[in-house]
Amino acid sequence: MKLAKDKEIILIDILSNENLSKVVIATNKDVSSLIKNLENSDIEEVSILPSISKMVDKHSDIFVVMDDIEISEVHIGTIKNLISTKIIIFTKSINMTDDVMFKMGLQKELSGKENSYRCYSYNLDTYNNKRSWNNPDGWANPENFNKFRW
Repeated sequence: MKLAKDKEIILIDILSNENLSKVVIATNKDVSSLIKNLENSDIEEVSILPSISKMVDKHSDIFVVMDDIEISEVHIGTIKNLISTKIIIFTKSINMTDDVMFKMGLQKELSGKENSYRCYSYNLDTYNNKRSWNNPDGWANPENFNKFRW
């Protein structure tokens, strides 16, 4: 019971502090207490569906996968590319190791030592920060072709 309450507190904190209007939660569990806590937030729509494969046409501001849903690299790619730019994944799966999640661009937020669950997040807005050197200013510009020689 404590584990479920911890996840609920984490989700309430994240969902309340983000500027969200549509939320999708993939779970088979009862999340009515979570929804009740979000009633006073700015969230306009919360969809709760039991399968990731049924959500391809459901775009959202954030996508949450609870640990009762089996998730694969294909599912994560589908969510990132078609459904949402922000993702939170709770998992206990031994197949979804830190290396697999890091390879998919997710960051480890927390892990429970005694119950082996982990939480990962992905936010496209902060995933690949703009770099000052990675722009066309000062190089590869036609006006500089005769000025500089290597």
